[in-house]
Amino acid sequence: MGQPQLKDNLIEVNFKKSQYNFRTKVELNKELVNELRDKFDKDRQNRFDIFILSSSIRNKFLDKKTNTYSKEFEDWFKKIKLNELFGSLPNFTKYCGCGDVVNYVGTKTDDPEKYLKQLPLSIGSLYELSMILKKDKDLFDVLLHFTPSRKSVDEPKVQWTTTRTPLINPNTTEQGVRLWKQKFDNPPPPKLKRTDKRTLKFITITVNGELWDFDKKTGDKKGCVDLIDVEEFLKKVNGLINETNSIQFKVTDEMEYLTNGYYRDKNRCDPTRNIKKGKKDTTKKYK
Repeated sequence: MGQPQLKDNLIEVNFKKSQYNFRTKVELNKELVNELRDKFDKDRQNRFDIFILSSSIRNKFLDKKTNTYSKEFEDWFKKIKLNELFGSLPNFTKYCGCGDVVNYVGTKTDDPEKYLKQLPLSIGSLYELSMILKKDKDLFDVLLHFTPSRKSVDEPKVQWTTTRTPLINPNTTEQGVRLWKQKFDNPPPPKLKRTDKRTLKFITITVNGELWDFDKKTGDKKGCVDLIDVEEFLKKVNGLINETNSIQFKVTDEMEYLTNGYYRDKNRCDPTRNIKKGKKDTTKKYK
């Protein structure tokens, strides 16, 4: 990319067009394999470094009592236009969550090198995993080895059903982690038996359609309700069902449908989507 030069205490790299030309000579040999692996390894490490650095910044400038950033940090974030790198401030926080996961796996597990390779690289996936890590470190450790399920929230860990493929793997998606977490936190009721008489409709609860609303320019969530609100509400509803009334009442939900729609529209509003698909940027229509 050309030689770096120092300007106003910042390192600038001269643009070199030839850097982006297609190669005319490509051989399917060991050297090519080594080069590809080296570039992927460097890409992974570079992302992890960004995540760790972001988390380090947050740890210093986040007020732990109010859970807000200091004015000094917010002014600095705007002044040097860090939104050009991270997007919005909430999106920066997602990078920080990713850093928490990388830090934990790299310093608190018994085989950091092995488990770091298991981590997905997408910000969404790592951020969802950071929410699990923040809430339950023991469960996070289990996810490095298995994908567990349970019949009820109070079922002992020894009775959990596990599949050998760990939930935490390089192909884990943000949506996949969220769907698993929903079913784990709110286990679906046992499959209906033909003799089950809990079939009379009793209550209908609907959620505001703004659940699926995202800013078409930035991709940020907007509206009066987010997916976490729906999940927490469902948890409260399920909490009304217990051993004394479970034979009388049954709760069924449409969380998978709502979650699929949530991520469908979130992906549609992804500001990088037009770039990925080579489409014309139409965000000006929404200004």
